[in-house]
Amino acid sequence: MTLRDSRDKIISNAALPLATGRKWKPSNAVQQATSTLRHKDIVGQVQQGREGLGLTASEPTWRKATTSERRKLVVEEVRREEEVARSAKAVSLVKQGQWTLWEGVERRKISWRELWEMEATRISFIIRATYDVLPSPKNLHQWYGEDPSCALCPTPATLKHIMVSCKTSLTQGRYTWRHNQVLKSLASAIDIKRCATNSLPPRVANPLKATAFVREGQKAPKHPSTKREMGQLIMARDWKMLVDIGQQLIFPPEIAATNFRPDLVLWSPSLNSVYIIELTVPWENAFEEAYERKKLRYAELAAEAKQRGWNAKNCQVEVGCRGFVASSTIRLLKELGSHGQALPQTIKAVS
Repeated sequence: MTLRDSRDKIISNAALPLATGRKWKPSNAVQQATSTLRHKDIVGQVQQGREGLGLTASEPTWRKATTSERRKLVVEEVRREEEVARSAKAVSLVKQGQWTLWEGVERRKISWRELWEMEATRISFIIRATYDVLPSPKNLHQWYGEDPSCALCPTPATLKHIMVSCKTSLTQGRYTWRHNQVLKSLASAIDIKRCATNSLPPRVANPLKATAFVREGQKAPKHPSTKREMGQLIMARDWKMLVDIGQQLIFPPEIAATNFRPDLVLWSPSLNSVYIIELTVPWENAFEEAYERKKLRYAELAAEAKQRGWNAKNCQVEVGCRGFVASSTIRLLKELGSHGQALPQTIKAVS
């Protein structure tokens, strides 16, 4: 488009073919994107969401866009159409397209730096595990006719069976070990935030802001911008935490009398606030099911704590067995004040 839309007629009239693959041609993609953008001009601005008419952000139109803006619009439209085609093809795949059925799963972002630092075998495992094309006994049986049975039990060893469903692995504590490793990373991130908050000076309810007057002809002194703390932890300085790792967790008796052992308990006596946190490492397709199951399990415990005057929050977090983090985990970390670089670092640690 840069050559075609050039003001120099010699350059614009020069038909320079671009050597590409046989399945995709840029000229056809640009023509299709241009037709779609012109059709959007005819349709006009379409209202989306629950906001009122005219409250959505306006998009640049093809008719009023400049040459550079048109190139950007075409590139974005080509990307969108390719993504739609890729998603449509993925939906039609029974095995490799299972990721399209995941609900409440955050995208896993891997930077180029992390990609270069990873070993080739790890990259291969992450990609093939996502699309369920690892050489599991079930896949090897389908590809080469080998025995599909699990090495630990007579059940057919699919990837799901190996990762979350093998009863022998559960009895041997393999899933428990993986769960505890994720819990250690999550608890470490929360504990760092807790200790940093408790070390702050006592919180003032209504701090008075002093007005700095400046003489005529002088400039106001530049003060370093103070970072505003966020999250619920900033409301108190006496947060305590218990984690069900190493030794059996005993739920704080001043909050509620119970035999339940949630994975993590975070509470503040001054605020009468408690977080009951339960971690699950399920199959990615079962995030919603695991969330509802664990929420119902600790509902009575949260209700009993509320009857004793505590502001109890029943929080369920999920981290998939293949390293994908649920939206519930992100919500909890943000609520506790994890923002900026700390949030992606915590997500990377638990995944």
